Amino acid sequence: MSSICYHGHSLKEVYFAFGNFHQEVFANCKVELAMTSDGKTIVCYHPSVDIPYEHTKPIPQLDPVTYKEETHDQVLKSKLEEKEVYKNEPTIETLSKMFYTTKHRWYPVGQYHTRRKKTSTPKDR
Repeated sequence: MSSICYHGHSLKEVYFAFGNFHQEVFANCKVELAMTSDGKTIVCYHPSVDIPYEHTKPIPQLDPVTYKEETHDQVLKSKLEEKEVYKNEPTIETLSKMFYTTKHRWYPVGQYHTRRKKTSTPKDR
């Protein structure tokens, strides 16, 4: 159902009031409703509503100098700060030294090797 034309009625209310809902619920919309022949599906057609030009406003073009919201520089700066957070993470070399393992333990395993691994191995005798 259309969220613009659907005035807070539940689908069950619309379904049970199938005979006279078109005038009450969708008075200001060009909505067409129908039910399939098996009665299991409600089909709704709701085209976009034409808005007269007199009721529209132009999109304001904001001046980036006086506009206090995010500018391009601020967005780039925040992205760089996010990357700096990743720099504080331990590297693979430090992890391998901390836990006395090889560096290969800390790299991700590819799909090829994951899929080739046998999931159900036979029990020992």
